[in-house]
Amino acid sequence: MTFKERKEFETLEVEIEQLEKEKAELIEKMNSGAGSSQELTDWSRRYQEVETSLDEKSMRWLELSEKE
Repeated sequence: MTFKERKEFETLEVEIEQLEKEKAELIEKMNSGAGSSQELTDWSRRYQEVETSLDEKSMRWLELSEKE
């Protein structure tokens, strides 16, 4: 693994952890029953963005972990 890839690998670990935390918070908000319909729409939209980003980062993390 190159130096650049190692740095990316380490950064991805932190980003994935943050996205997992945000995903859990969004699920909690959506399941709470609180919030307006607009807020629910915003949370749902953000949840999809987080999920997509999490998938992409996880795949890249796996690629890099195989090089280790």
